[in-house]
Order: sequence, then C-alpha cells, then structure tokens
Amino acid sequence: MGKWGLPGLVVVTLLAGCAEPERPPPDVVEPIPVVAHVPAPTRPVTLAERIRQEAWITRFWEQLTPAQRRRVAARLRQAHPPTTFDDAEVAPVWDTLGLAARDALIFGPAPRRSP
Repeated sequence: MGKWGLPGLVVVTLLAGCAEPERPPPDVVEPIPVVAHVPAPTRPVTLAERIRQEAWITRFWEQLTPAQRRRVAARLRQAHPPTTFDDAEVAPVWDTLGLAARDALIFGPAPRRSP
C-alpha cells in the first residue's frame, strides 16, 4: 500500500473530514427590482394644456356624457358659495361658463406661481 500504508489513509481521511464543511446553498435572495424613474404625472400648467387633455370641458351640456353631466352638477352644487341647482338649471349655467371658469370649477383653481 505504498510508503504510509493504512495509517496514512486514515490520516488523509481524517484530514478530509476536518476540511471546511460544505456550505448550504445561500438563501434565495429576492432580486432588487430596478425601477425606472417615472416622473409623477403633472397637472397641466396652462388652460391650453388642460383643454388638450380634457377636451370635454369645451363641449356644450347636450354633448356631455351622463357621467360628465353628473360630475359638473356635483361640482356646481359644491361651489363656493354653495348653490342649489336642480338638473334643469345646471345646463344653462354650464353653457354660459367660459373655459377658464369651467376649468376652475371641475379641476380646482390653478396653482399659484411664485413671483
């Protein structure tokens, strides 16, 4: 059995057992999601931008969808000072509002710009 014989084989076996133990596989680590920087949606700055995005505010009452009519009627009832409009009175009020007034009514006043 060679120069060292059986005792050499025992020593090699023991030394192999003393070697660093086999490591368990690392825990599965969730990959860190890479999120692209998506800018927050910005409110339109000008009335022209608002009209491009929300073209329905340019329409007459008869051209609005039922959901848009309900939205307009609710906003008119919540206006300051509060007014009590019945459904028949909402149409002429909407049709006589200018675009800036419609924009302010539906989407709130424009943000103030610092000087």
